[in-house]
Amino acid sequence: MPLLRLDMNYLTVIIHNFLSNRKFQVRINQALSSVGNIHAGTPQGSSLSPTLYNIFTADFPKNDKILNCLFADDSAILSQGSNTKFVIHSLQLQLYEIEKWCTLWRVAINTEKTKAILFRIGHSKKTLKSLTFFDETLEWNSQVKYLGLILDSKLTFRQHAKYNSDKFWAKVHLIIPLIGRHSALSLNNKVLLFKQILRPILSYSA
Repeated sequence: MPLLRLDMNYLTVIIHNFLSNRKFQVRINQALSSVGNIHAGTPQGSSLSPTLYNIFTADFPKNDKILNCLFADDSAILSQGSNTKFVIHSLQLQLYEIEKWCTLWRVAINTEKTKAILFRIGHSKKTLKSLTFFDETLEWNSQVKYLGLILDSKLTFRQHAKYNSDKFWAKVHLIIPLIGRHSALSLNNKVLLFKQILRPILSYSA
């Protein structure tokens, strides 16, 4: 039986060179900053970066009562149940585990941008117990924005629809000289502008 031996050392060398000795500079008009060192992260746009991110987060805390939604720096955890206290307790336990994970791997969390929201039918006069994360209290919000989608506690999406509508008409006013009836552009170019600029606003997360 033939034996095929694979030398994986070259992959280690590629990844090491990919992550090591990275520099950056900032240009504002004609002024150029001094060279700085990049100590963390991976280059944006690289096909290797998502794979390395998946490897890095492979040991992210998992729980059968929690759904982890990891999307780079816009991550969320979800829990569901008929008992509100149980749901909040499950979320809090997961937050504790995430604290340990972030501390272990030196991942910085912006607690000011960390939001909590409860989706439920009907109304309740009971005060919800607050969640804590890195010694910061997370107040319950009536709506949050996640990946460009505005979620309200009743999932009506009214605020998201209004936000998209306002954004759409703002763009229309900007490009109306190009797509209006007095524009010198051809119909095909007008349609192209609509598809590239306006339609994505209306169809986002539809």
